[in-house]
Amino acid sequence: MLRFQVLRASVLLLVLPAVLPALADGQTLRERLLNESAKGLAEAARKQGDAVRGAIEFTRQELACAQCHRVGATNLPGPDLTRLGDDVTDVRLVEALLDPSKLIRKGFEAHNVATTDGEVLVGRILEQTPERITIRLSVGDMRAVTVPAGEVQRMVASTKSAMPDNLVDQLRDRSQFLDLVRYVMELADSAGQPRHNLPSPGGQVIREELQGMSLLNELNCSACHRDDVTQGALPLRRAPLLGRSASGMDPAHVKAFIAAPAHIKPGATMPDVMHGLPPADRAAAAEEVTQFLASLSTREFARQALDATAAARGRETFHTVGCVACHSPRDASGTELLSTTSVPLGPVNRKYNLESLIAFLKDPLETRPSGRMPGMKLTHWEAIDLANYLLSSSAESGNVDEGAPFVRNPKLAAKGRRQFEKLGCVQCHPVGGRPVDRASQGSPAMEARPVSAEQLPLSRVRPDQGCLSESPGAWPDYSLSPEQRSAIRAALKRPPSMLEPGDQVALTLSTFRCLNCHRRDDLGGVTAERDSHFQTTNPNLGPQGRIPPTLSGVGAKLNKDWTRRVLVSGKAIRPYVLTRMPQYGAENVGGLVELFAAADTLEPSTFASDADEKELRQAGADLAGTSGLNCIVCHTFQMKKAANMSAVDLTEMAERLQKNWFYHYMLEPQQLSPNTIMPSFWPGGRAMRRDLLEGDAKLQIEALWQYLLEGRQARAPRGLIVEPIELLATDEAVMLRRSYPGIGKRGIGVGYPLQVNIAYDAEQMRLAMVWKGKFADPGGVWRSQGHGAVRPLGESLVRFSPGPDVDDLQSPWQVDDGRPPRHQFGGYSLDEKMRPRFKYRVGNLEVEDYFMDAVEQTTNPDNPRPFLRRTLSLRAQGKVEPLAFRPATGKLITRIGPGEFDIDRQMRVRIVGDHKIEMVSGNDDEQQLRIPLQVSDAAEVTIEYRWQSEERK
Repeated sequence: MLRFQVLRASVLLLVLPAVLPALADGQTLRERLLNESAKGLAEAARKQGDAVRGAIEFTRQELACAQCHRVGATNLPGPDLTRLGDDVTDVRLVEALLDPSKLIRKGFEAHNVATTDGEVLVGRILEQTPERITIRLSVGDMRAVTVPAGEVQRMVASTKSAMPDNLVDQLRDRSQFLDLVRYVMELADSAGQPRHNLPSPGGQVIREELQGMSLLNELNCSACHRDDVTQGALPLRRAPLLGRSASGMDPAHVKAFIAAPAHIKPGATMPDVMHGLPPADRAAAAEEVTQFLASLSTREFARQALDATAAARGRETFHTVGCVACHSPRDASGTELLSTTSVPLGPVNRKYNLESLIAFLKDPLETRPSGRMPGMKLTHWEAIDLANYLLSSSAESGNVDEGAPFVRNPKLAAKGRRQFEKLGCVQCHPVGGRPVDRASQGSPAMEARPVSAEQLPLSRVRPDQGCLSESPGAWPDYSLSPEQRSAIRAALKRPPSMLEPGDQVALTLSTFRCLNCHRRDDLGGVTAERDSHFQTTNPNLGPQGRIPPTLSGVGAKLNKDWTRRVLVSGKAIRPYVLTRMPQYGAENVGGLVELFAAADTLEPSTFASDADEKELRQAGADLAGTSGLNCIVCHTFQMKKAANMSAVDLTEMAERLQKNWFYHYMLEPQQLSPNTIMPSFWPGGRAMRRDLLEGDAKLQIEALWQYLLEGRQARAPRGLIVEPIELLATDEAVMLRRSYPGIGKRGIGVGYPLQVNIAYDAEQMRLAMVWKGKFADPGGVWRSQGHGAVRPLGESLVRFSPGPDVDDLQSPWQVDDGRPPRHQFGGYSLDEKMRPRFKYRVGNLEVEDYFMDAVEQTTNPDNPRPFLRRTLSLRAQGKVEPLAFRPATGKLITRIGPGEFDIDRQMRVRIVGDHKIEMVSGNDDEQQLRIPLQVSDAAEVTIEYRWQSEERK
């Protein structure tokens, strides 16, 4: 373990450059760099800058360079840095980083667009016509927004660049700045090399005749017609297996749905087969068929009580794992927000009980084998939570009226069996093995009758009659829209022939709604209205960390075996993407494996050859490590997370990818994966590391490939095994300013000589954590470009809740991740042992929060008990409203004596002196200690924190 012993504050500045980026005079990094000449910085970047390290900086979330500048992109807020032109010199690149508004590139000016509804959009104008304006936002999610010209109230060009002036202040020091500049220079130097534009944005839909073929399959037209139109382009559509699912549905709902399917669930593919019957006969037939379906099981339908806590968790699951890619997201009251563009759920709470819905959610293919509702890989507990949520009363469907209990009637069930055949239900819903009255249709079992060669082929269907007519008749009524009729007619006109593989892929992806999440060429992709529901556990990865990967060229990318494992076995390699890959069933999507391979091609690469494979593998290991291209900084290796971000595992690359695709991707990552933040280490085919393998780009890529071929047997690259770092305090305190678990970037950790430690939140002015023993490991910060987190060492860590410790008594701040609006942090001073006194203001009140380590002698002089003493000094600078001080929070707080409290059986807190102390409730069943304060001049509160484990010894 590496140990740093900090003796003085001046030493701390040298040991912790990532922690204190500003000099003692308070200058920022940008201000210091502006004191140097741009020419001098450019020359230093050429000589001293490391382009590989700069490439990593380029991808950092804090800088967001990769979000605005991508190779091949033409419609982002910033230009393609490989196409800047000869007029852009090294000096100009330095100036652009330090003073972005000095010279804004033509065509990339920022505009402020005010709309008639009061919204102000800031970004780059992509298109302006008499009808509309399209603007690429330069903040937030940077999406493209189109505004009708009539809604534009004002549009003004800004003199400020969309690139922030203080961007470089996110860097640690001058060295990192030179690295970043060197990488940008490499991109600019590759100008003139052959380039390709990124593919146009998705969002398109399949052409009309393919939509019609999809509808012919969805509506199961082949149940009554010989299908000579789709030519087996899609798997046979199988209706729900009622023999397995009927017992889990409320008979009242079943009856209502049979009588009027489109009324109960708009958009349902089940037709109305009784629309020609008089109302009384329709009601009687619906009752009879319901009785028949109920007779398929001896189980009685009964509702179970719902769990509101589980429903709250289920709401989170519903809006996170991918349900809202197809179904409408809902607000807190249950109202659907995108009902017109979503697959309707219908009155779920009227259809299922809790038990049956849990079973369905866990394995939808058990009762609906055609995969239109796929499995979402829910755990048992997730299914319980989600079922509780979906069954909870919503604003749309209202509460369930239990009504009269369902009474079985065998005579009506017998009639229902006959109705089931007479109405044609059996054509789509086989109920095998159930005997029926042979006198009815002469059929020995409720099996769908096979379509004979004599039945009318789809190619000979008259496109304006029968089911496609707009008039009711003796045929099923599908409630088709004019657009749907038009699409089916277009499909029927198509000459009978096999589809090309590309069309068959598009048809399959559209039918199973894969295009709601994935983009393929110009088809589909996540829409702007659903984008916010695609989330990630690792924001550092950018859009590729939350948006499912593109399917463009996937047949040329993935090995067939891997594609099958993804489609059929649920293989997943992106745990940071919270949206899950659904499971549709092998018989439904297994055919895509060969279709992708047949449809997608990629220009063959010329591989490097005539090199010793053993030497190449060694060189590949060097390239993957921190002494090479730093792959290990961003990629997982043998399931071990990377320091910077946890992108896909290096040891699975060769198993997944085709070698030809890998070569293309290494040379132009953004060309094949537009959302990637993977930097280009060979821009324009030129190697950045010219000192490795003689700077031969293809030989370097071959070396990486040979190394990756070893898979999980590959030796660990340099930089994977990281030795812990420990900061030590001896006779003086040591301080580390950076991000801590549960605290933002304004965390301040202090390790005291007596081995008690705190983490103070300077954003919310609170004591966030206390622990004893060893202080902290800053490796997460030092080794991840300054944006990792410090790891507390030691033991007995106690966390306190977010929110300011001193706040308004009557109207406290509603806690979120930001800064309390009335609070202002004023820094700190140091005592003779380098212990900080934190200072801040709350309105007219000045607060000093001072912690010091102290020791309590015991009967054993060799075993003293260190503890923390906290002194809160308050001074009014004007009228001060009643305030409250919160010395501690916990799940269970118990008073154990005058002014003494047990906190979660972990810590004993003692408030010294005569103070009114209250125990009040906080958020999430939390308890708080609260001391009301009325300060007219000055006041002081002293608190002692002792670890309970010590008390029990």
